[in-house]
This record gives sequence, C-alpha cells and structure tokens, in this order.
Amino acid sequence: MAMLKREYGGIQPCWKVGLFRIRLPFIHFKISPPEVVTGLMNACTSYGALAVLITSLGLDPAVAWALVVFETAMYTLNWLLGEPSICGWITPAMAIIVVFLESLDPGVARLQMLTCIQLELGILFIVLGATGLSKKLNTLVPPAIKAGIVMGAGVNAVAVRLKTGGAIDTVTVGCLCGLVVVFMLMFSKRVRKYMDTNRFVAILGNYSFLWAVIALLIAGGVAGEFNFQWSGEIIKVPDFMGLFAVVSPLFIGFATDPGVWIAALPYAVVAWVIAYGDFVTVQQLGLQAARDDEYIEFDPNRTNVICGIRNVILSLFAPYPALAGPLSAPYCVATYARYKQSGRQGMDSIYDGSGTNLLFTVLGLFVYPLYEASLAASAALLVVVLLIQGWLCSQIAFGLVRDDLDKGMTGMIAGFIVARGGGVGFLAAIVLYLLISDNDKIRADYAYNKELQRIEDEETERQLVALHARLEAAKAGKLQDEEK
Repeated sequence: MAMLKREYGGIQPCWKVGLFRIRLPFIHFKISPPEVVTGLMNACTSYGALAVLITSLGLDPAVAWALVVFETAMYTLNWLLGEPSICGWITPAMAIIVVFLESLDPGVARLQMLTCIQLELGILFIVLGATGLSKKLNTLVPPAIKAGIVMGAGVNAVAVRLKTGGAIDTVTVGCLCGLVVVFMLMFSKRVRKYMDTNRFVAILGNYSFLWAVIALLIAGGVAGEFNFQWSGEIIKVPDFMGLFAVVSPLFIGFATDPGVWIAALPYAVVAWVIAYGDFVTVQQLGLQAARDDEYIEFDPNRTNVICGIRNVILSLFAPYPALAGPLSAPYCVATYARYKQSGRQGMDSIYDGSGTNLLFTVLGLFVYPLYEASLAASAALLVVVLLIQGWLCSQIAFGLVRDDLDKGMTGMIAGFIVARGGGVGFLAAIVLYLLISDNDKIRADYAYNKELQRIEDEETERQLVALHARLEAAKAGKLQDEEK
C-alpha cells in the first residue's frame, strides 16, 4: 500500500523538485502484481543485448552482465523523477551504431567512440528539454530525411541480424520459433482481430513478447541450440567496480582526438531523430489511457531531460550501444491498456504499473538463472528484438513521407545508411535533399512540418481540455454513477 493517497481526479502524490516529480515505492505508489510478471519478462528483454556486448565490444560475459544490470537500473530514474511511461532503448539506432563500432579497432577505440556518441546524445536531450527547442528542431528536419533515417535504421536492424553466418544460421530453430510467435501475436490480423472479444486471445496479444521468449527458450533448448549452463546460484550481484574499470572513460580515458567527437555527432543526431517519435508516442498513449480518477501529468521537456540524464550517466560509467530512450513500446502499451481497463481497483495509479514494471525489471536481473538462460539464448533474443523494430520502423517511415519525391529519397537515404553507416547516411541525406529539392519544396516541407506540429499540439490541447472537463465533472459528482 502507498502511504500517500490521491484525491479523486487529482495528481498522484509526489515531491515537486523543479521540473521533476519525485515518487518512491510504498510512499507514492504501490506494487501492482500483474506488472511484477511483465517486469521480470522485461528483464529478459534487457538481456537481448548480451550478444552485442560480448561480440562487438569484446566484453567478458560477467562484465556484459554487470553492464546490462547497470544500464537497466537507470530505468528507475524514469519513475523516480516523474515519468509515467515505461522507458527502454533507442533500439533501431543500436544496429546502426554497432555496425559503425565494428568498423573500428576492437577494444578501447570502440568504447571511446560509444562514449562520445552517448554523451553527445545526452547533452542534446538535456539542452532541447531545458530550452523547449525539441519541437522546433523536429520541424526543421524534412519528412524525407526523417523517413530515410527511420527506414534505414529498420532495414539495417533486419539486415545485420539476418546476414549469412549470423544467429539465424546458428540458432535457427530458436530464432524462427520466437519470430513466428511474436509476429503472429503482435501483428497478425488473424489474431489481433479477436483481441477485443476473446479474453484468452487478449492475454496472448498483450504478453506477445513473453510468449515469444518462452517459445524461443523451449524450442532452442529442445533442438540443442542453446548451451544452458546452470551454476546453482539463485541471487547474485555483479561486480560493478570491475565493470567500470573495463568500460568507463573515467578509467580507460576519453578520446583525445577531436575527429572522434566529430565523427560521433551524426550518430547522436540520427539517434535523436529516431527517438523523437517515441516522445510523441509516450504522451499520446497516456492521453488515450486517461481515466477520470487520475490526472496524468505529461511534460515532453521533462522526458527529454530525463533521457538526457540517463544517457550522460551511462556514457560516463557504462556506455551502452542501445542508448537510453523514452519508451519500451510493448510493455508500455500493455501496462497502459491494463490501467485503462482495470479501473482504480485493479491499478490505483499509472505509476503503480510503470513503477512496478521498471522496479522488477531491475530486480529480475539479479536472479542469476534468468541471466544464465538469457546468456545461452542472447543471440536469438537479439534477432527477435531487432526484427520487431525493423517492422515498426518501416511502418513509421511510410507514414512520414508526403509525396513521391520523398519516397524516392527515403529509399536512397535508407540505402546509404545500410551500405555506408549512419554517419555517411546522414550527410548523404542532407546533400541528396538539397540536390533534389528546389526552394518551393523546401518551403513546402517546412510548412508541412509546422502544420503537423500545430495539429498535434491542438489535438493534445483538445484532449487535455476534455480530460480536465471530465475530471471536474467527476469531482462534482456527475460521473459517480458511472464509476459505481
């Protein structure tokens, strides 16, 4: 039980500290049992990057485990500082960044470059959040460049994971079973159309990644593809000081060549462009899930700043190739749906759900058998995670273009990113856009972006006004019969 209670229609209790809203478990929110399960499954998702950390960064498995735990522990800053959403990685950017890092010499050079990318991204998030310039910068990026970057990230994620000799060839059964289950439950019309009328199907769809992980582990294990090695330990704490000594720039040093910092900048910008859509999605998901008994306070500037803080901390202590983003879509959507459908008795506050999920995601990483199982299946887990992102990026990219010229540029930019990496791809996108577009199109694209931003702002304001009206009506007792 939470010590502090919320009045009907009010904001969940918190301690206000400037932009932030501090909330602690058992004081400002309580544990939501269903989210304990999803939190533990989120822990499995966190282990999806183990294969990259071990192969691309050359880390020892024990150090890679410590890095995953430390990175995931930064999730707790989300609910601690006031965000109602469930955060995660900037997953599509990971494939672009990993391919770039693998072009460098193994060891310190890769870690220093990753530090530069993540630190620059963190500073960018903080500056844009503190100044409120995030929307302005997004308006300046033409639709074709946005679509090309997102499409390139998605296609690159798929191409890298499905290349010859990769996990799809070495742990084929596990990969295919995980992919079939997750795509069927998450995207297939054959299943999704029954979710509103069949509770069993709804449970399958809402926990689609959970079932995919279970299917993957069982199928790969039975096929003998995964070499599970059980130590017998149940709870174990990683060696964080050993982690810092190996990866932190405070121990191994920062890059001294200015060229490294310059080369990292396009990748930081690309990651921000990819992440921007998640900032919009976070707020829209919350507004769609709004209930009359709680006012959920959204602040895109705070979201930017918190993401920035997470990235800066990681860059200084444990740079992470998946970076730190504002949204873990599968878990956020599922939690918000349960919040909307279960009412106050099922989930008193949205912070009960998101806080519990993130808290148990972190705690689940200390359950050593979960790590041992995920380590054995890490390559297959990463295939499933990145192919989901490839699908979603493709959907988003097609929705960003506004004419046939944009479609052509989108394909070319995506091709540059896949063939030559995010840095070259970003610069090629700018050159291609200026080469293909005349002044009329450039002005039209800018006007189009401004109009989209105006419509988005007006729709958000409309939903907020409607929410305030419902809350006031509820406080006046006009909606009490509906609540009963």
